[in-house]
Amino acid sequence: MAKIKNISPLGDLEVPSFGLVVRAGETVEVSEEIAASLLAQTDNWTAADKAAVSLQAPATTAAEKL
Repeated sequence: MAKIKNISPLGDLEVPSFGLVVRAGETVEVSEEIAASLLAQTDNWTAADKAAVSLQAPATTAAEKL
């Protein structure tokens, strides 16, 4: 299990495919599979514990994206 936090500028987030509604600023505990999927949305989610940090993709620079 891993903890992730909703940091979305849009506020509360509904994740229908996982049956989740996460309020703005709320931290939730989810499976590592779900955490990895949601953490790919870096504008909406951030890791909230060590287990989740290990699931985050490494940051890339603008040059690496080209």
